[in-house]
Amino acid sequence: MARILIVDDSLLARHSHSNIIRDLGHETATAENGQQGLDLVLKETFDAVLIDLMMPVMDGVGFLRALKEHRIELPTVILSADIQETKRQECLSLGARAFLEKPGTAQKISRMLDELLA
Repeated sequence: MARILIVDDSLLARHSHSNIIRDLGHETATAENGQQGLDLVLKETFDAVLIDLMMPVMDGVGFLRALKEHRIELPTVILSADIQETKRQECLSLGARAFLEKPGTAQKISRMLDELLA
């Protein structure tokens, strides 16, 4: 069982993705923006993070930068409905491991977690 952090400003997305991941047998925690997510990562242990790209307070790119500044290596998946190639490359350069189109389906999330946690 892995512990997965889900960071998204959409309550519906947090709920949906959390339910899918729990149904796969993993534990979840949630945050509604990158700053809250970072605060949790600094206090608790996670095996991976699923994070929305566009959020208030701190977005997904800001979260990736903060992980890098704190020298925290944590498999991070960017969730986004639309991501441009330049933004994708920026995320990869900051340590993102994968991208998942929103909304994430159970099948896509399951496959992605299998690859990420292998």
